Amino acid sequence: MRLNQAHLWGLLLWATLGCGKDGGDADGSSGGDTGSSGDAGEGDEDLDNDGDGFTNGEEELAGTNPDYDYSHPYEGGYNVGWCETPYDATGPTGSVEVESSSGSTVSWNPYQLGDVPTNFTMPDHYDEPVDLYSFCGKHIVLVLSAGWCGPCRSAAAEMQAMQDEYRDDGVQFIEMITGDNSDAVPDLAFVQSWASEYAFVDIPVLQAPAASSWTDETVIWDRDFGIPSVWHIDPTGTIVSADDLIHDPGEFL
Repeated sequence: MRLNQAHLWGLLLWATLGCGKDGGDADGSSGGDTGSSGDAGEGDEDLDNDGDGFTNGEEELAGTNPDYDYSHPYEGGYNVGWCETPYDATGPTGSVEVESSSGSTVSWNPYQLGDVPTNFTMPDHYDEPVDLYSFCGKHIVLVLSAGWCGPCRSAAAEMQAMQDEYRDDGVQFIEMITGDNSDAVPDLAFVQSWASEYAFVDIPVLQAPAASSWTDETVIWDRDFGIPSVWHIDPTGTIVSADDLIHDPGEFL
């Protein structure tokens, strides 16, 4: 994470908080609900109603919605949702203040319980842009991690097993990598190595961008500068667990 290319966390808090509140060391198919076929009529299989680059016929075969541009197949075979319209987003409504080791106070507005997040788009380990709203109607488990964080790696080691267990219940895990082993901005090679190391089959590993302000995705998805940061978003798009380190989605199904 960075502010104007400087380490936000490193400059302010990482030196005192380490890996965060834990105190630890620094073949899938699209699985979408088939639903109806929207407005795609007979003979329209070669059209692209929503302009997302996939024909109506390709989307119907994948179980995604040909009339909703966030719903389409991914190379990773993710558990894509089937929605008519995007969520009615609230954006982050929380307010947090944290004192740094130097005694200065840092404040920002993260997500909190009851918020409905806005969409974000980040490239995954296939270098394919992934939208949060592609999983509308699913139970989303969003986990912020970094290569240097021991507890993050422990969580990643269990993630595919939980995705397998709960896939048919409409769950989709998403791993957002905020830094590599040196806390530099993750590149494609690093997220590919992460997906390979933890044998991810249908879990996107996202390359989080460098943070340039206190409103960027790498900041508003964290309430205390501690990672892993785990968020549960229910099928209505509402946050039902806000950075509480609850990894198992079974508590919410």
